Amino acid sequence: MNGHKSILPGNLSELERGLEGSLAAAQAAIPVPIDTIWHAYKCPAALLPYLAWAVSVDHWQASWPEHIKRSVIAKSLEVHEIKGTRQAVEKALAAIDIDTDIKEWFEMDPPGKRGTFKITANVTNRGINQEEHKNIQTIINAAKNARSHYDLNVKLINESTQSSISTTLRQSTKTTLYPLEVN
Repeated sequence: MNGHKSILPGNLSELERGLEGSLAAAQAAIPVPIDTIWHAYKCPAALLPYLAWAVSVDHWQASWPEHIKRSVIAKSLEVHEIKGTRQAVEKALAAIDIDTDIKEWFEMDPPGKRGTFKITANVTNRGINQEEHKNIQTIINAAKNARSHYDLNVKLINESTQSSISTTLRQSTKTTLYPLEVN
């Protein structure tokens, strides 16, 4: 058995001994320890999509930078524990480096329609395209409770001296662009 110590009983058939030896050799050939594969920040980059699937990441983009992929995987279990809450939406968007400001219907002035909320997603120092806008919506829809509807404002914040813009999505159907003042 090539130096492998068996933990199986002594009454194995030749086929079972052969399978055990083959599997032991295959396992020894794996270059990455198992505990590394299951850690979001230590897992090899090539295996991140499989780890994301294993921890049930709700939304995955192959085009995300590696640090975003690792962050989404690391926060996935936290988001699943509190799914359907305001904190779940905040944590899910924080994983993709988007700061949020959420106001539920009873926090609005005047109070909004029952079961609604307004979310402002602040995208800092990077642009946004239609695909990323759709990603934000998908992440919110996966993390929020099913009964609530929302108005989404996406603000592009540039911490330099260049001007910025903001987009608004109302009830997931309409987008409006607004210029913002430079900070």
